[in-house]
Amino acid sequence: MPKIWLMIIKNRNTLYTGIVSVIFSAVLIWWFTGDHYPAEMVLRVPGMDNRPKIEPRADSTVIGEFFDSLGVMDEIVAGSWPRFRGADFSNIARDSFALAESWDTAGPPLVWKTALGEGYAGPAVLNGRVYILDYNERRKADMLRCFSLKSGTELWRRWYYVELKRNHGYSRTVPAVTGKYLVTIGPRSHVMCLDPITGNLLWTIDMEKEFGVPGSEKGKVTPDFYTGQCPLIDNDVAVLAPGAKALMIGVRCSDGMILWKTPNPDSLRMSHGSIIPMLIHGRRMYVYNAVGGVVGVAAEGPETGKLLWTTREWSPATTAASPLYLGNNEIAVFGSYGAGGARLRIDFDGSRYSAVVVETHKATEGIASDQQTPVMTGDFIWTVMPENAGPLKKQLVCYNRSDLKNPVWSSGKDRRFGRGLGPFIVKDGKMLLLDDDANLYYFRLNGSQAELISRHSVIKGIEAWGPMALAGNYLILRDSRNLLCLYIGKNPAS
Repeated sequence: MPKIWLMIIKNRNTLYTGIVSVIFSAVLIWWFTGDHYPAEMVLRVPGMDNRPKIEPRADSTVIGEFFDSLGVMDEIVAGSWPRFRGADFSNIARDSFALAESWDTAGPPLVWKTALGEGYAGPAVLNGRVYILDYNERRKADMLRCFSLKSGTELWRRWYYVELKRNHGYSRTVPAVTGKYLVTIGPRSHVMCLDPITGNLLWTIDMEKEFGVPGSEKGKVTPDFYTGQCPLIDNDVAVLAPGAKALMIGVRCSDGMILWKTPNPDSLRMSHGSIIPMLIHGRRMYVYNAVGGVVGVAAEGPETGKLLWTTREWSPATTAASPLYLGNNEIAVFGSYGAGGARLRIDFDGSRYSAVVVETHKATEGIASDQQTPVMTGDFIWTVMPENAGPLKKQLVCYNRSDLKNPVWSSGKDRRFGRGLGPFIVKDGKMLLLDDDANLYYFRLNGSQAELISRHSVIKGIEAWGPMALAGNYLILRDSRNLLCLYIGKNPAS
């Protein structure tokens, strides 16, 4: 081969090698300067893994935009559970209907069952209707669904498109309903107010847009695991706690007008807990365990909405259980993931209120709850202890309200209840407790003791964490993907 051709081939190979080297170097520079590596490895914590980054939403979300009329009301049966923890926030049913004394091997009769999107939202019941928030993964829609309590017939849906990433399910809240109004908070802090019979939309609020502070971590509204706060309707006013620009707000249900806003000088943020009205020093106030502190806000009179007291001494990173009034102007508060609990005392000197943290304890040292708010019967407080509570983990445990550190009774190491995240509810001195796998336990409470009456596997369920509702003869419960209605009265339904 002539020398000239050898030189051409050699130069061409050198040129190709140079081009490839330049391209490779450019790609390498692009890779190292961009964000292309997997996220930093972190310790996997139960219940806190797979947390997606909440992306900014487009402004096209129209809350409550669509309505589907699906069925006709058949029969209105008695019984109500109008909001989170029932009519008086105690999680104790006050209906006059008597519960069955026990169950046979078949368990309480199943009245109806329907499929849901994955989530833990609980039902509210009034005037023979069951209301529950649901996220439809196929449509990518947040839905309020209305069913007949008697038959399970779906009557209507009010829904709208909103993009969500699965984060241990989607919906988590319980609606609030009265004879005139129905209020919900969706996973992304979207508020709807509707007519509870017709489903007609009265007004909406996007709390992320209205009260969030762009670019500010402390001005963020929706928590990482989506909204867990349940709305409150008080004298036809919706009471909500957005955090960020307003610690708490009161919205007139008739027209959506914001009547008052509570300032937020400490930049507290929305937690997964809910606002609980309490009577302290003879004054009615809204008590809320926010992210960053606990607050009391005036709930009546011309000063409604005024911040009466706050403490930042109790400030766990995550809280889901709501505050519990202990009497004697004292409050129990709870934190998740081992944070345990605390006792607060509210003092009043005749002109101003103040909060004193009397004691705190970890989950291994006293009463705790990762998710469900404990129930108080007389002087006794009942809870299912979390996974990280040491020897008492996952047990049903009873404490005296005067001593939050030393239990007076526990179910024992041989009787534990899932991961300690399932709900429990009380009526007529009996407790219904649901574990993670939808096994339903029936206890008789005798002072500080609980005697197991019956046990039944309701469904081959998973993550049965949503709050239950007990309305008349009916217990409405769920696992992560099913809603069930059981007849638990003395005489089986015909």
